[in-house]
Amino acid sequence: MHEEKTNRLFLKPTRIEGLKLSDFYLGSTVTILSRSLKIVDYGDEFTKREFLSRSERCVVFIPPASVFRAGEIIGMLEDKSLRIINLKMMRFTSDELKSLLDNYTILSSIPTLLNELTGKQLIALEVMGTNVCSLLYEFIYGPKGSSENILSNPDLFMITSNVGDSLKQANKIFGNPGGPNFHGAALLKNTTLCVIRPHAVSDGLTGKIWSAINEKGFRVTAARLYRLSKADAADFLEVYKGVVQEYPEMLDQLSSGPCIALEIDIPDPNLNVHQAFREFTGPIDPEIAKYLRPDTLRARFGVTKVKNAIHCTDLPEDTEREVNYFFNNLDK
Repeated sequence: MHEEKTNRLFLKPTRIEGLKLSDFYLGSTVTILSRSLKIVDYGDEFTKREFLSRSERCVVFIPPASVFRAGEIIGMLEDKSLRIINLKMMRFTSDELKSLLDNYTILSSIPTLLNELTGKQLIALEVMGTNVCSLLYEFIYGPKGSSENILSNPDLFMITSNVGDSLKQANKIFGNPGGPNFHGAALLKNTTLCVIRPHAVSDGLTGKIWSAINEKGFRVTAARLYRLSKADAADFLEVYKGVVQEYPEMLDQLSSGPCIALEIDIPDPNLNVHQAFREFTGPIDPEIAKYLRPDTLRARFGVTKVKNAIHCTDLPEDTEREVNYFFNNLDK
């Protein structure tokens, strides 16, 4: 790899720890030698053919009635070696929903869908894998199933199983090349922040972590997958600069690939959500967490102090700022 402007050699063939073949797809960002590189095209026709076969994309939705089981459902997809490359919890307006249903849904079913989905919290997922559209269609509706009633499966539904149409839907929902079109519905007050770090997302742990959070009695009130630039990550982690020894590595990790931000609430009014979730996250070092508090998130899913699976808000006075950073500032 050479620098475009200077033609200076930047990278020889080398092994980069932590990178997997599945991390390479159009639109993804990988960090190599502390530099974030976005993949924008294929180098040749052979590479294009090889990668297109394994990087098909499809949009599916978790309906309102099953949002509380989102972790379990996402975990099922990850267990099938499917990769979540976009995720957004949102509430569709009637007009937004109509714009997605146009041309894909039989006319008689549209009033029912509008009634069932408008203004209610659901989750949109863009999933990538080999022949993923046909695989998910069969998984959701059965080998001989029909999607005339697209809500017949209580856990997942899809509006189209056509690869090209699914890509158009993804661009509408998640934005192309990445800016938001449809917005989420975060509470932005009396909540705290959880960020599933890129290494955990890449390792297919999103569903397991989300399920563990729900099982502990917390509620996810907003969720979005982000690809942070180095500048965005530095802005967010600024309070740790010069304070935490591992700051440079933390910066590299947070900007190394997709992360998933969750707004966390707790139904019990007698509990402080920030304090309760920080305790459940556990010590920053997973090895210490495994010894002292083995039931915490970092003990269960963390690897090192930098790859410790979860970022949580450290100070109570920072909760509103951190939640707003993801679900307000970055969503503009």
